Amino acid sequence: MQKSRVGIILGVLALMLVTTGCSSLVGGKWAVKVNGDPILIKDYDARVADAQKTYETQGMKFDTDQGKQALTQIKSQLLDRMIEGKLIAQEVKNQKLNPEDAKVKEQEDVIKKNLGDATKFQDTLKQQGMTEPELKNFLAVYAKITGDIKVSDADVKAFYDKNVANYSQPESVKARHILVKTEDEAKAIIVQLKAGADFQQLAKDKSIEPGAKDSGGDLGTFTKGKMVPEFEKAAFAQKVGTFSTEPVKTEFGYHVILVEAHTNAVAADFAKVKAQVEQDALNASKDAKFQTYFDDLRKKAKTEYAKGYQPAA
Repeated sequence: MQKSRVGIILGVLALMLVTTGCSSLVGGKWAVKVNGDPILIKDYDARVADAQKTYETQGMKFDTDQGKQALTQIKSQLLDRMIEGKLIAQEVKNQKLNPEDAKVKEQEDVIKKNLGDATKFQDTLKQQGMTEPELKNFLAVYAKITGDIKVSDADVKAFYDKNVANYSQPESVKARHILVKTEDEAKAIIVQLKAGADFQQLAKDKSIEPGAKDSGGDLGTFTKGKMVPEFEKAAFAQKVGTFSTEPVKTEFGYHVILVEAHTNAVAADFAKVKAQVEQDALNASKDAKFQTYFDDLRKKAKTEYAKGYQPAA
């Protein structure tokens, strides 16, 4: 319904990722100093290599023009992430926090569980440009900064009112269709259906939609906004158990639609979802406070770039 706790954490991590330019690599021992603490070039290069391998296993090719552009952006993002990692590590030290605390471990375990397995967890960290110790540092600082956040009943209700759609069941339709190139073909199919022909079999035999031979034109259940406007308007207006008596024209061709089910929108019962809303409102408030805190931390930091590593203006 709302994103899980891991979604909140990774969402904050994503907000921390700032897209900047990246100049070509040059020699030297350090790429950036953050409040005097250096990020070594060799560590940065290793971080880039790890991320590149992970992306390549997922099918990304860096020898194309598009891939080269993507790699430039990835390098920039990774350096920025390492800068943020330094800032967070400095905060851990300054505030005498323990990244090995049981609560930090608990949050990390939630992330691992939601990602599925250890390999996926490590690959995600590499793509994010983070190490496991950096993640623990982040979780420790996040817990410290947001530990005093509370939400009142009024806050929870206001959050619900603003996000009520996320807790409600939207109107939906379950349908099949037969797609053909011309209006005459669609009209001929409607004639056959009126004469008693089987809709699914006609879809398998006549529809030009890829996969229709196996699915019988099944589109499953969909909500508003998922289909092109002309198709959506016709499907949501049609009675359950009927097929369209006139062809429905869209950019794909001409459709004959069979509506199998239509479920009306159902507003959430606030009392039943209140516990979830309260947790979501609390998470949102924590995220907002942490983001403000981190933005200020980054703004006040003294960041010195070696030649060739400065972000694009």
